[in-house]
Amino acid sequence: MYLKQLSLSNFRQFGVNENEEPGVTVDFNPNMNVLVGENDSGKTAIIDAIRYLLGSISEDYEKIQEEDFYSKTKDVHSTFFYIEGIFVELSEKEAGAFLEWLSFDAEGNYQLRVSLKVEKKVNDNGKEYLDKKVQAGDKVFETRLNSQAREFLKTTYLKPLRDASSELKPGYRSRLAHILKAHPAFAIDEQSGQDHELVLTMKEANENIEKFFEKEYYHGRSLVSDIEKLLSDFHDVADQSKSRSKFSVSKTDLSSILKRLSLDTEDINLGLGNLNLLFIAAELLLLNTNETEQVIGPQITIIEEIEAHLHTQSQIRLIKYIEEELKKNGINNQYILTSHSSNLAASIDPRNIILMNNLISYPFQEDFTELDDDDYSFLERFLDSTKSNLFFAKGIIFVEGESEMLLLPALANLIGHPLHKNGISIVNVRGTSFERYVKLYSRSELWREGLGRPSIDKPLSIVTDVDVKPWEYYAFEGKEEAIFSINNEEELEQVLCFCSEEYDDIIPEHMGVEYATLKQLAKEFNFVIDEDRKDKIKQIVKKDISPNYISKIEGEKKERLVDKYSQYDANVKTCIAPKWTLEYSIALSVLAPYLLESIQEIRYKQPYVGKKHEIYQDLKTRIHQNPGDPLIAYEIFKPVNDKNVSKAEVAQLLAIKLNDLTGDISLAESLRDEILNDENLNYLVNAIKFSSNIDV
Repeated sequence: MYLKQLSLSNFRQFGVNENEEPGVTVDFNPNMNVLVGENDSGKTAIIDAIRYLLGSISEDYEKIQEEDFYSKTKDVHSTFFYIEGIFVELSEKEAGAFLEWLSFDAEGNYQLRVSLKVEKKVNDNGKEYLDKKVQAGDKVFETRLNSQAREFLKTTYLKPLRDASSELKPGYRSRLAHILKAHPAFAIDEQSGQDHELVLTMKEANENIEKFFEKEYYHGRSLVSDIEKLLSDFHDVADQSKSRSKFSVSKTDLSSILKRLSLDTEDINLGLGNLNLLFIAAELLLLNTNETEQVIGPQITIIEEIEAHLHTQSQIRLIKYIEEELKKNGINNQYILTSHSSNLAASIDPRNIILMNNLISYPFQEDFTELDDDDYSFLERFLDSTKSNLFFAKGIIFVEGESEMLLLPALANLIGHPLHKNGISIVNVRGTSFERYVKLYSRSELWREGLGRPSIDKPLSIVTDVDVKPWEYYAFEGKEEAIFSINNEEELEQVLCFCSEEYDDIIPEHMGVEYATLKQLAKEFNFVIDEDRKDKIKQIVKKDISPNYISKIEGEKKERLVDKYSQYDANVKTCIAPKWTLEYSIALSVLAPYLLESIQEIRYKQPYVGKKHEIYQDLKTRIHQNPGDPLIAYEIFKPVNDKNVSKAEVAQLLAIKLNDLTGDISLAESLRDEILNDENLNYLVNAIKFSSNIDV
């Protein structure tokens, strides 16, 4: 059995909605669950709710505080909170153990519903107290859950910011003693009437120690007799029995023995990280590892901030170990973790992630997203630690390359909307595979219609190029004024009619892409041209270049891109470069002089010497005389297009120059106003504003 669903009402930051329904409902996977999200998004409240509802194997004492009750205003708290958990996939043995509390789901399968209600009440003396009820069964017929049944539901819990060194030391509050006492190895067989093996060992040790101290060391004297003689002088005649004494290592009951144990490795001076791993290993002793014996209960392990004190590789090894254990044990164990680690989020199956956003829980299971198997496989391969920070951001900007990733933060600083202050992450998808990431944030029809749950409102901006060469490119380069392109599905169908075979692996992303030859187009689209029908195909795909044709193609492609992403249930805005690429659009803008300067300095070791400087000065003068001239813009952009300079290096230097401008307040303010009113930079500004929840 496993915990399938948890609902919270009036608990911590989760109140109830207008229909008095729970403030949050969390859907869990049978095995692995990792709760991610910003600080104060509700992750810890969910963990604590599970602990309050089910308890922990190590018998941690949890005192309910005033802060556990939902507060709509600062000083007014609700009078009760309610936690409900639903367990499913009970075995026959488990169904028997919870028989009197069982109910059935819509398909007629066993389920166990457990609830905790804590209510503030006032007794006859006028004193407030908390009435705490743990019940189970169908909501209309629920009854108190007895202590034996509650034992089956207890969890293994590792708290955040673990002080592993203190937890593993002996003492009255020893965590290690709690862990060991709960382990099957220390279970007492009451029917046999025999002491535990460790108790017998300690009794024997105490007897041997007692004999040692009773042994004479000088003419009938022993250490015990010496102490007793002194004590007899301290007590009066009536209290002489109190002078009797003996030496021992420990009391011989099991609890006392365990409280005097410590756990260390043979290595000395362990750091916090290794001590933490040792403590986690001790805690995981409580998990059932006997694959031959079917245990009763869900075997839940809760770990808060699993990455605490661990470096990246240790985090990954730990999570991989857990995943391997789950593969071996099937659904015998269920893990519910919280994490702020982008490295850890990148190393697990996206299906196991539960995003907390705006106090709503969004699981990424197949049933609840628009992702298919190929999408999950893609995300597992490409969702690295730099991309997985999207789970912890307030807003996201998806870009297709390093240039946008480097420039956008500098531009955001310049216009007064720093990305880091707004909690915005830039995710470089290194291409145009935006769709998979948009689908990650899209909720399925089951989620929206079947369950009536809200969509994810996290703002997503997509920054992409239009990738249509302008008329000026053909004019400047003297290129043949014709290209080969399939611009829409209708043209594609016409072309395939003239091919001798049917093709199932045509890639739609190639539509709208311009090719210099028909042969190159056919190769990219993966079809073979029938030589007898070559001329007919050419009539469809050959495009005579003109300013009007280019303008038409730009418009069609922008519309196609917007439609492509807006079909999904995501809060997404597609921001498309007005002309060709990012760099060409910048060359048309008020930032053209800074781009020219960056290209010049990256391209040449001595950029401002001799003929190179003359050409630079001439181009710079023409920029000021004719700002936004497309031919001049292409001259600026040409070294980038010809790959004479690295796009990333140019973008990095340009970003440095833009950041340096913020030191000159008057210049920065003047340039900011120009940027905000520049139609060539408008798409970048809109991407920054939209992801920051600023009106566009």
